[in-house]
Amino acid sequence: MIRKIKNLIKRVLGRGELQYHIDAVTSDMVSGWACNTLKPSKPCLVELKQGDKTIAQTKAATLREDLVAAGVGNGCHGFTIELNMLPFAAEAREVHLYINGKRVTQTAIQLKSSFTDILGDFAIEVEKRMDALLAIQSERMQREFDYLKKQINSGK
Repeated sequence: MIRKIKNLIKRVLGRGELQYHIDAVTSDMVSGWACNTLKPSKPCLVELKQGDKTIAQTKAATLREDLVAAGVGNGCHGFTIELNMLPFAAEAREVHLYINGKRVTQTAIQLKSSFTDILGDFAIEVEKRMDALLAIQSERMQREFDYLKKQINSGK
């Protein structure tokens, strides 16, 4: 009875109890489950943030039989955040997991690219050189654009 009253007070105040688990972190995904025990039928919003910037997000709404068997909500609390669309970075990104806007990880999650896993510290040097090459190419393209613009404006 007391627990029901506490849960009712939390619900009225908009507070909930979050349960979660991170199952796996790889170079291209983070997976696990998240459940608000006071509103188990409502999927949680799961975000990965680097500083204040959200780099990926999803809803925890995938049915998982292990959660059904364990009695966690309705079992529809699994999530997988795909990271394959993130811009390449040779150095590991430090991110935190947020559930319904609340940071739940104490220590940062290290996200490394598979390229870095293979090449190690050499990947950082490769990234620097690629950035330099892209800057040179960008400068060349800008000069060509300026030249063509000048030619068009001069009527030739």
